[in-house]
Amino acid sequence: MSIELPLDAIVYRQDLYPRIKTDPSLVQKYARSLELLPPISVNQDNILIDGWHRWTAHKEAKAPTIQVVVTRTASERELYALACESNAAHGWQMDRESKRQAAIRLYGLNYTAEEIGRLISWRKDDVLDATRAIREEEEKERDRRIFELWMACATQQEIADKVGIPQQTVADKLSVLPEQFPGTKSVKLSDFSEDEWKAPIYNVWTFAKKSNTVDHFGNSEQQILDNLLWLYTNRYDVVFDPFAGGGATIDVCQRRLRRYYVSDRKPTPARGDAIRLHDLTIGLPRLPWSEVALTYLDPPYWRQAKGKYSDDAEDLANMPLDQFTKTLVDLINAIGKKQTKGAIALLIQPTQWSADDRHFTDHVTDVVSAVGNKRLRLVNRVSCPYNSEQYNAQQVEWAKTHKRLLVLTRELVVWDLLP
Repeated sequence: MSIELPLDAIVYRQDLYPRIKTDPSLVQKYARSLELLPPISVNQDNILIDGWHRWTAHKEAKAPTIQVVVTRTASERELYALACESNAAHGWQMDRESKRQAAIRLYGLNYTAEEIGRLISWRKDDVLDATRAIREEEEKERDRRIFELWMACATQQEIADKVGIPQQTVADKLSVLPEQFPGTKSVKLSDFSEDEWKAPIYNVWTFAKKSNTVDHFGNSEQQILDNLLWLYTNRYDVVFDPFAGGGATIDVCQRRLRRYYVSDRKPTPARGDAIRLHDLTIGLPRLPWSEVALTYLDPPYWRQAKGKYSDDAEDLANMPLDQFTKTLVDLINAIGKKQTKGAIALLIQPTQWSADDRHFTDHVTDVVSAVGNKRLRLVNRVSCPYNSEQYNAQQVEWAKTHKRLLVLTRELVVWDLLP
């Protein structure tokens, strides 16, 4: 049943109407015989569903009102689909380009090819042809997302849940993607050559300037990890970093096509959910240990990091010295029981206490002497000095006044795993 509405009450939404082309001569023809025209179709908000030429003809004839049939729609998605179906089924037919655009729009609204064909009166093959480019782009993006999640050590079921496809499809994709997908490279790092991976030769690694792209207290240089990857890993090996901080490990691993499992007790917000939230005081996380080739430990450097991350007593930086040392030793021993190949690397600097007690703590000596896992064999100790520019003029004067040496050294100790 139709009702009469004021002509100016009709709302025309071009974004919800499927016709691209209109026919001015048809409007003029309709305007000469308004009394013969069937009602137009609108929804409960008077948004036009079908009848643009009839509605425009009433405007041309300066008619004050128009007959309408009201159809309730639950959403703009439903309204657009109904408009497509109405305009394709009768009256002046939608042209091919209008149908092609409608097919793309309906596909974006999650209608199947069969549903689209019915709505716009088109063969399924025509619908598939119209949507081929967007479907191919979607598949490329889905493949990229699957690869990205796999690189971050998500399980196949986790990937399936996040991408919205069956787990078996993920398994099938991962059987070919690692060889076909080129991977993603991070923003070019200042001291890295894009095409050349420089092999570390000596056990002193110096760096001219910082290369990290995300600032975070305690960030270590990305080149340190880059060197470790060259020495101890192969393509698609897993790297475990439980002190991920600003996420430098992610950047380097993506660049070198290494998978990564990174976590932190307090991840930086800038990395979103890329860094997993995990507190090592409750135990090691669950990850594919048989695939881990490198564990990289860059923990808070005890007293110099006190209060920088939190005020919690269980924070490594806030612990008493003996507890700090024991926690690190227990962690290394525990990882040595889980990891089956490759190496475990610990980066840490000595602690220089106040001028009054004139104390100096070499954490490397304390930790190395206490590690008791017989599968762990110390294979190297690398010096990774800071740039002297990290100290300001006041600190330099303090060192002169108290006849103390300012600490520039960081030590990287590496254990490999015996069978």
